[in-house]
Amino acid sequence: MITKIAALLVFLTIGNFNLTSEKISQNEDYDQYCNVRFDYCLDYPKFLNPQPESANGDGRIFNNEKGEEVLRVFGRFNLDSEGETITLERQYKTDIKDNLKKKNNITYKKLGETFFVISGFRNGKIFYQKTIFKNDAFSFAILQYPTNDKEIYDKVSTEIFKSFK
Repeated sequence: MITKIAALLVFLTIGNFNLTSEKISQNEDYDQYCNVRFDYCLDYPKFLNPQPESANGDGRIFNNEKGEEVLRVFGRFNLDSEGETITLERQYKTDIKDNLKKKNNITYKKLGETFFVISGFRNGKIFYQKTIFKNDAFSFAILQYPTNDKEIYDKVSTEIFKSFK
């Protein structure tokens, strides 16, 4: 009988610990960065350190506690160097081609009506890029992190990219 009670207590303790861990990751504190020039916003976890906005006001870099870049957000107009309009589909194909040229392993890609997503592995890191198109401009959010930090960033990436608008 004592063994059954002890087993039940261990089960409840472990079960509650796991639930608490999930709640903590789901309730991670976030701040919001909004870019006035290109009219986009996203939520980022407070454990990332925002660097000063770029000199031309197109975006910002967010570093981890080691000072390494983890998240980069920026915008640019949908014009090429000759002043021709770049469609979302063209930008999508260009970004895929650039990733393959750099020997990045693309594991997921999706083209929507106003966005696209490309993710995979580059230089031993996991990357996830979401690009949105609005107001004649592209806004890019690129999360890149070491594979050994997968558990940490997989939990917050959903919130980051869900909020990216």
